[in-house]
Amino acid sequence: MQNLFDHSYYRITKWGLQFIGHWPFQSARRKRFLRCSSFFIVSTIFIPKVIKFIESLTDLDIGVECLPLIGCHLMGFIKFINWIIMEDRMRNLLLSIERDWKDLKLECDLKLLHTYSEGARRLNIFYATTLYGIAIIYFCSPAVPRILDYLKPLNESRPRIFLYQTEFFIDQEKYYAYILIHSYVTVSISLGIIVVFDNLFATLIKHACGMFEILKLHLKTLYAEDYTQGLRTHNMISNNFQMTVNHIKRCSRLQTQTLKFVEDLESSYNIALLFIVGVNMASILVTGVVAVIKASHPNEMIRITFMCMGTVCHLFWISWLGHILIVQSESVFISAYQNEWYYMPHKLQLMIIPIMMRSLKPCQLTAGKFYVMSMGSFGAAMRTVMTFFTVLNSMR
Repeated sequence: MQNLFDHSYYRITKWGLQFIGHWPFQSARRKRFLRCSSFFIVSTIFIPKVIKFIESLTDLDIGVECLPLIGCHLMGFIKFINWIIMEDRMRNLLLSIERDWKDLKLECDLKLLHTYSEGARRLNIFYATTLYGIAIIYFCSPAVPRILDYLKPLNESRPRIFLYQTEFFIDQEKYYAYILIHSYVTVSISLGIIVVFDNLFATLIKHACGMFEILKLHLKTLYAEDYTQGLRTHNMISNNFQMTVNHIKRCSRLQTQTLKFVEDLESSYNIALLFIVGVNMASILVTGVVAVIKASHPNEMIRITFMCMGTVCHLFWISWLGHILIVQSESVFISAYQNEWYYMPHKLQLMIIPIMMRSLKPCQLTAGKFYVMSMGSFGAAMRTVMTFFTVLNSMR
């Protein structure tokens, strides 16, 4: 287990899960300590922000400004808690990955799985770089007044910009530097929690896609040339028949294992995804409204706009991953049909038809069975958000 997940394909995700106490193969004591520490650190910024939001209910603009980061922390908490609840299922998913690597013996199969695992690693690096790049731009906003004071000084210093609205019940101007450093640390950890779990999500989906690709390869090689040429001897056809029977059985086992893997993945994530999609859509809507409110303050408007972009990227990411799983599972039926199964003996046809029937319905990941994780759903969600944004903006 340790050797497989120490490979570069999984190493970064494993380190991230270990850091927050969610690696299933850590000791129970270590997991409890790291989980409590991570939860406490994020709570030290989440609670003051909620307090500020409650205090600002009479001031709509400030109250709305508090919501985007509350949504960001909520998504981190949802992923955090979902893993704790679903830890046994998550462990089984990781064990299934280990089993698949051990069971595959053919070089062509291993090559495909290596390709998809490497693809997942690169996607994860790109995703993490994108989100942290957006976060760095967001982090830079408090420095802008200081830079402007140096480059274009006024008669008095420009007002300080806080990373976001909080209430610590202290003099925030006096302890500005400490509050800012605390915000940088806690937001980075909260974002890291989101990135780690999203990277794991991508790794699991890309593994399923890789297994479907291997299944497609085997189905395509069930070519019935020996049955159609009429030039083979009886013994050659008999041997080929038995080899094809074994090949179909192997394909059936592979399909069963992969479908079970996707089913476990769906059951582990569907409830959490329901809340995540809801919070995501609400965050996109609210950040859009806040950006309009801050239109007279370009620095803050740009900061909020980048936060909105990060939220859109997150919703796009989880929807796109679900979409590629749908596309890959749909293509299994095409591969099964392209092997000219209709030229095979009747017994072989009866064996391959169940594989084709099971591949007629594509695998889907859903958010509570209501929202299918796909690009079509992403487009519909964005249209809904834009509709509400237009309505809310017209009411201001």
